[in-house]
Amino acid sequence: MKTCPLTLLALALIAAPAFAQESQFAADLRREREQVAESCGEFAPKALAGCGYTLATATPFHMALGSLAPQNGFTFGLAFAEHYTPNASWRISWNADAVGTPSGSWRGGVFMKLVHTPATAGVVVRQPGSPSPASAIAPREFAVVDIVAQTISLKTLNYFGPGQQSLESGRSVFGEQQTLVGASAIYPLSGVPGIGVLHPALVGGVTGRFVTIRPGSSDKAPSIEQVYTDATAPGLSEQDPFVEFREGLRIKPSVAHGWLQFDYLVSAQQFRTSDETRSSFTRWTVDLQHEIPLYRRVSSTGPRAFNGPNECAQASGSSACPPVQWSRNREGSIGFRIFLTGSSVSNGDQVPFYFQPTLGGSDINGDQRLASYQDYRFRGPNLIMLQERLEHALWGPFGVYLVAEQGKVSADPGDLNFSDLAASTTVGLTLRAGGFPMVNLSFSWGGEGHHVIGSMNATLLGGSARPSLY
Repeated sequence: MKTCPLTLLALALIAAPAFAQESQFAADLRREREQVAESCGEFAPKALAGCGYTLATATPFHMALGSLAPQNGFTFGLAFAEHYTPNASWRISWNADAVGTPSGSWRGGVFMKLVHTPATAGVVVRQPGSPSPASAIAPREFAVVDIVAQTISLKTLNYFGPGQQSLESGRSVFGEQQTLVGASAIYPLSGVPGIGVLHPALVGGVTGRFVTIRPGSSDKAPSIEQVYTDATAPGLSEQDPFVEFREGLRIKPSVAHGWLQFDYLVSAQQFRTSDETRSSFTRWTVDLQHEIPLYRRVSSTGPRAFNGPNECAQASGSSACPPVQWSRNREGSIGFRIFLTGSSVSNGDQVPFYFQPTLGGSDINGDQRLASYQDYRFRGPNLIMLQERLEHALWGPFGVYLVAEQGKVSADPGDLNFSDLAASTTVGLTLRAGGFPMVNLSFSWGGEGHHVIGSMNATLLGGSARPSLY
């Protein structure tokens, strides 16, 4: 007999502390129980909205909601988040979740995060009501270590064949299960003389990846093995475990008093597997993001390194999610992004098709790329994408955006240039309500028609991203 996640959540919240001396976990359960009782005590429309927000963001337990990879449906489940502060220099948090979709796809994972929070010198105390300094205050940077174990099973994914010349009529489907076990770290270098203004940070990690490719099932397309072979879908017949090493450098400077902000990442990954499968490869990535805020005071809703995927705290050391803002906000930005990734192989090896990045609709991580095309429309070991974005708040948690995208994939990294790019244009609405997972509804049009996408993020707003599946 299946147990509803809401029933599990309710049982967890009403459980009484078992010890006379209340532990931190018991205290957190008690506070959540009180919060739920306060938020869900009425049945008025406004009260119901507040109750839903509490059930979706409270700690240590809350409902887990969100979209899996495109074509695999909307997930429901249970999430857990708790933290422990052993001393003034470290904060440790644990996240876990298990979710499933009506179609049979599912995901489960556990996450541990260690945040180094050394004492900060030069703290200035101001009287209540006194104005803040005119200059922008840079967010505090922390060294962060992440440890993750996650398994995801996806029932249906598209494969149209290799490269930019693949045809819509070549569509096939397959299933994939992937288990990831690994650790990663971010180490800020802001204290290094001469480069601190760039806000640099070293990133690195190691991950074991265990992939299984299954035949697909669809009334609209054949299973992948009926159409393609290892020659046209490398890695189709055999998948051995991989170990992935990655290292990189991120810089996040700003100029013109914060009116132009940069987020640059240059990284490399080495995927190594058995010699028999001939699937080892090396990948490099250059991700150049530029943002121009339209107003001086802009609240960040992006991922925060000190949060796990099931946390939406605004500051390290806190567990409270931000409240939902219902006032009219003057927030907006213009963004421009250049994204390139290329792969190299040796000794006749090939990049497995399931580790190749895609353009079209949304990719396997849920990121929209050439959104007007079908999901996973173009697939190749090398990719270039340009993205221009204008976004503005409408009222309260609602916003609107316009995106233009251009891109292509290729078999040869030497073909990564700005000629013959496929194009797509998107208009969309967003819902960013406190720490509730961001909701997106968009309409896109381009070279092969149009595409309507509705999705909800798989993390709380402000939570760190889940590990990439490629």
